[in-house]
Amino acid sequence: MSDAEDLSPSDQTPVIDRAPVADPPRIAYQAALGRYEGFRLVEIYGALGLADPPPRPQALAGAIAERLGEPRVAERALAGLGMGPRMALSLFGLTESASWPTSGLSHALACLGVDPMPAIRSLVERGLLAVWPEADGPPVSDFGRALAEAEPDLVELRAHPSAMAAARTVLPEAGRPAVAGPVRQVREADGLEPIVRLAAVWQRVDEAPLRQTQQGVLYKRDRDRLEDDPVLAGPIADVLEPLPDMAALWIALARGVGLLEAEPEGDRIVAVRPDFWAENAFHLPQMIATRWLALRTWHEQGGMQQDGATVELALPFVRPAILLWLATRGEDEWVALDDLAAHLRGLAPDWGRATFREPSAIPASPRARFSRGKVESRTPPNGPDTAPLEALLLGAAYQLGLIRVAEDVSGGRRVVQLSGLGRYILALGPPPSPRPTFEHFLFVQPNFEIIAYRQGLTPALIGQFSRFARWSQVGAALELKLTPDSVYRGLEGGLTTQAMLDRLARHSSRPLPAGVAEALRTWAGRRDRVTYHSSATLIEFATHTELEQALAQWPATGRVAPVPISDRLLLVEDESSIPFQRFRLAGSRDYRRAPAACLEIEPDGVTLALDLGRSDLLIDAELARFADELPLEPASGMPGNPLRRFRISSASLARAIEDGLSLADLSHWFVKRTGAEIPPAIRLLFLASSSRVPPLATRRPI
Repeated sequence: MSDAEDLSPSDQTPVIDRAPVADPPRIAYQAALGRYEGFRLVEIYGALGLADPPPRPQALAGAIAERLGEPRVAERALAGLGMGPRMALSLFGLTESASWPTSGLSHALACLGVDPMPAIRSLVERGLLAVWPEADGPPVSDFGRALAEAEPDLVELRAHPSAMAAARTVLPEAGRPAVAGPVRQVREADGLEPIVRLAAVWQRVDEAPLRQTQQGVLYKRDRDRLEDDPVLAGPIADVLEPLPDMAALWIALARGVGLLEAEPEGDRIVAVRPDFWAENAFHLPQMIATRWLALRTWHEQGGMQQDGATVELALPFVRPAILLWLATRGEDEWVALDDLAAHLRGLAPDWGRATFREPSAIPASPRARFSRGKVESRTPPNGPDTAPLEALLLGAAYQLGLIRVAEDVSGGRRVVQLSGLGRYILALGPPPSPRPTFEHFLFVQPNFEIIAYRQGLTPALIGQFSRFARWSQVGAALELKLTPDSVYRGLEGGLTTQAMLDRLARHSSRPLPAGVAEALRTWAGRRDRVTYHSSATLIEFATHTELEQALAQWPATGRVAPVPISDRLLLVEDESSIPFQRFRLAGSRDYRRAPAACLEIEPDGVTLALDLGRSDLLIDAELARFADELPLEPASGMPGNPLRRFRISSASLARAIEDGLSLADLSHWFVKRTGAEIPPAIRLLFLASSSRVPPLATRRPI
């Protein structure tokens, strides 16, 4: 299969994300140093200003990683470097990626007018980057050979976290693209499209978690469910260039920003708690844009890489380089797409290549692959050389709100410039000012549908409404729907019914329909009838009076108050809040283990005495089926804790037989709960109660 075929539509399952480094950045960096020859580690150790290196290479790798973690050490190591190495390291920081393949970093630097190998080698020799060679390769002794002779796709460069934090954005100096203008018809996206789509992904995964294989591939049923969802894969209203494989793109971005996460001990991808929206909504546009810069498995023209693809895509590594070239121009200056393409072609003739194994640019025909594999063909007006640039800037970058687009007055050419958000994610400007909004932008209908106008929405409001209303349509106007499940999600996330109604009423242009408020209260009331506790502690008291005394003496500082669930049982959600020093415990029980023997058979054979120290909460329900509790005798048992006794009679056994109890069940129960066989007296009573032989009729002949 050729590289172009890897990017074409197929029936294979897309890989949602591929993380090159599974370990934390510092551990991965230290592991890469562990592949070095000892003398190389000694050289790096000395370059960092350290003397008396440890004798063992393993200790050297740890000492170097620890040294770079000290304050201002990485800054001092960077201070003496030229523009090329500093720009190379800044790419790690801009994408927040601790690992880059050598091929990708070299390609990005070439597009920025920097000679790649000298810049990379300077960073490696100072320990700011570490070379992770092929898995079966020899130890690294010659940096030049490790970087040049190995397969570039298989050699990773790993950065120390402190080096990434010390890097500052460096603008390219190899000339600048020509300025275009004057312009007309300026367009700028509101930047809400990715946030709404990610909110919908979060809701869908919360409703039904995704299953994946060990290779990170989604099961076909889950993939089809998402690709057929019009909210995830439907067309975008304000579109200049289509985004291929939108459902897979939104899932990858949602995982990147932390809206979705993989279960530690399972094969599922689940939605995070609703608290995420309150904590991260304000910074979500920046977070999504940064994850797009680092997304290596999605191509702006070909879509998501397919399962089993072994080639490394090239265009993802050009994204930060293109934005940096736009940043070289002033905030009010414009750059034409064909001028920018010509500028990139002068620096790197193969800048638009599809992969690192195919030198030519991706063909113009497969411009977009939609969710079910349809391909739309269109020849770009400026020629095939600008096709990757148009797909990158007019597609994802425009939807993310990173650029503005206009038309050149003189020639009608497409021109672009960085927006405030675009400069902010490059660390070249302040946070963008919030867009002006208006308060009343909702129209709540009696059929529980909510029309939301985009002009009033913000990332924070999208997060608030996503917690209790389901996104059902995305377009020029947005539609949400109130359902029992969506309201339950809001309640489980900590919202109250009144809080939901208040948020709707605050932003509604007219009073809420009476049926909507009544329905929300009804749905909430149904849910409130059942309370689910993931874990809890049950405390059983001998009498109801003792339970009341315990509640009266319970500390008021507890975070969650105990809840009485019967006359003698108290439910405590937080075990650490139990004042054990105020109670005398007769015993504790772990219900994950098998039931214990806690009854003794008295000499009469039909009376059972309960040992409270070994009993559990299930024994009362079990005994109630076939035995009756005798009145308490204060003189029996321990002081303040009278002995509980139960008696089995013909009437109680008849009740049990009517309920479906068999002699075999009763025999097994006695072995389990008393540790002895069923007494003969009880066996006889059971057989007499269950006998179906008709009474013997006798008569005396006369």
